[in-house]
Amino acid sequence: MLDVMVGYDPDDPVTALGIGRIPRTYTASLDRNGLKGARIGVLRTLFGSGPDHQEVNRVMASALEVLKQQGAILVDVEDAAFDTGKLVNDLDVQKYEYKFVLNNYLKAQPNPPVHSLAELIATGNYHKPTLEKFLALAQSYEDGLNEADYKDRRVKLDDLRVRLANAMAKNNLVALAYPHQKRLPVMIGEMNQAERNGILASLTGFPAITVPAGFSTPTESAPIGVPVGIEFLGPPFSEPRLLQITYGFEQATHARKPPQSTPPLNYIEVRN
Repeated sequence: MLDVMVGYDPDDPVTALGIGRIPRTYTASLDRNGLKGARIGVLRTLFGSGPDHQEVNRVMASALEVLKQQGAILVDVEDAAFDTGKLVNDLDVQKYEYKFVLNNYLKAQPNPPVHSLAELIATGNYHKPTLEKFLALAQSYEDGLNEADYKDRRVKLDDLRVRLANAMAKNNLVALAYPHQKRLPVMIGEMNQAERNGILASLTGFPAITVPAGFSTPTESAPIGVPVGIEFLGPPFSEPRLLQITYGFEQATHARKPPQSTPPLNYIEVRN
């Protein structure tokens, strides 16, 4: 899928930065020994310390042991600047960009069901419990891209990218590792998932891959436990190296388990 997705798209100018940096195929990076000798920073800032974090931390501790057993060199990294709760509050720019991006997208469509965010809100055809507050906020900005706070956040995002790249460079790291979420997913029906760490890759634009790390302790409501993901983040255009790392980890753990509700697959044997 990645081989198909990458490349220059004139409708998405930022893709021009990737010219000359795309391998012939990313599948060449699927190396079972991809962890051997890899210096990986364990971003301790993104681990929780409260009771709600212990199940994730337990799974992550086992995952880190696997990394070491497979030849990775682990280096602890801590920096309060990467705290994801603070990043969400101080640097997230979605509310300023959303109306501009969505309206421009709708204008480019030949026959859209609505022509603007305002029209979408007026229809009421969206999941109000989770989206109503955000959509109303995004619509409230007359010109979000010219808001002073938006411009200030964009400057701080540039500083964040440099700080993140420097943290990896000064420790000679090929990637950072941390739990994709500090705590287990909320129960079905709850509206918001707290303490997501994926925002670090989202805000910086650095590539990241999340793979299954293991499962929480089984309970009555989760008979096989709840999946926990480990995320690996690298510097710009480090996807081939990240694939080596994550493939090596997957092959060493085979941590994924299908849900119990998954029906059995019926195989049809074909012979020539």
